Amino acid sequence: MLPAAANTDDRIPVHVLTGFLGSGKTTFLRHLLGEPELADTAVIINEFGEVGLDHLLVREVSEDAVLLSSGCLCCAVRDDLVSTLADLLAMVRRGEVAPFRRVVVETTGLADPAPIMQAVMSDIKLRRGYRAGSIVATVDGVSGANSIGSFAEAVQQVALADCVVITKSDLVEPWRLDALGQEVGKLNPQVRQLVSSRSSMPGAGDIFRYDEDWEPRHFEMAETPMAGQHSDGIETFAVEIDREVDWPAFVDWLELLLAGRGQSILRVKGLLAVKGDPRPVVIHGVQHVVYPPEYLPRWPQDAARGWLVFIARNLSRSAIVRSLPSTFPVAN
Repeated sequence: MLPAAANTDDRIPVHVLTGFLGSGKTTFLRHLLGEPELADTAVIINEFGEVGLDHLLVREVSEDAVLLSSGCLCCAVRDDLVSTLADLLAMVRRGEVAPFRRVVVETTGLADPAPIMQAVMSDIKLRRGYRAGSIVATVDGVSGANSIGSFAEAVQQVALADCVVITKSDLVEPWRLDALGQEVGKLNPQVRQLVSSRSSMPGAGDIFRYDEDWEPRHFEMAETPMAGQHSDGIETFAVEIDREVDWPAFVDWLELLLAGRGQSILRVKGLLAVKGDPRPVVIHGVQHVVYPPEYLPRWPQDAARGWLVFIARNLSRSAIVRSLPSTFPVAN
C-alpha cells in the first residue's frame, strides 16, 4: 500500500556535515552558523570540545545544549544520536527552546555518515518528526587527493555526499583543484561540487537550497544518469525503469536486495512511476535501511521515466538488473 498522499513534508530535515581530518569542516560550520538563514537550526556535534565555539555561546539551555548568539541551538551527542534528537524535540514541546527548522550534525573526521542517516530513517519515533536531509562533505583542497587515495573513511564520505565543498582553494594551484574535482567526480558523478576559500565560502543557501523542501529540482542531478568507478570498488550507476511498476512487487524486490547485499549498497535513491498514482514516488535508502517513500507533486522537467541511482561497493549495475523481476521494464 502506498503512503498517504502529501504535497509537502513538514518534518525537520537532518543534514550531515562530514569531512576528513583537517579538511576545514569546523571552520566551515562556524561560517554557516554566522548566517541569519541558519538562526533556526539545531546543531549536533559529535565531540563538543573540539569545535571551539565558546565565543559564540550565550547561555546554557540544558546540561548538553547551549544557545548560540546566532540563535542556533548547539548540543553534544550524549548517549547516542537518536536520544539527542529525541531530547531536542522534547525541549521544543516543553517550551524550553524555540522550534527549529533543520538539524545539522557535524561528524568527527573519521566518521562514516551512513549510520547517522540510518538512525534517522530507521527509528520509528524519530521519523514522526525528522526526515533525512543532505550529506555535505568537506574535502581539503591541499591534501584531499591524498586522503581519498589513502583512507577508506575519506572515500566513504565523498561517495555518500549530496554536496562536496572543496576547501582551502586559495592555497593550491588551479590545476590541482581541477584534478581534485575530477577525482571527486569519478567517485561520485552526481555530487554537487562547490569551492571554498577563507575569504569566500559558500553560504547556507548554496549548501541546503535543494533540501529544505521536496521540490523536483532536488532530483534533476540524476535525470541524465552517469556511471563512475573508483579503484577501491565503489561504483555509481543508474538503473532506468521504463514504465510504471507494481508497488508491492517493487517493495519485495528491494527488501530482498538490501537484506542480501545491504553491506555493498552504500546508498540508493531515485524516482519511480507507480501504478495507480500519477505522482513520482521518492526512493531513498542507506545500506540495510530504506526511508519511507514520499511523493513529489509532479515529475521533474524532461524526466520521461523512473530511475534508481546506486552507490555501491563491489556490486555492478548488471548484477542489480539481473536481480530485478522480469516484469520490471528496464531501459538499456
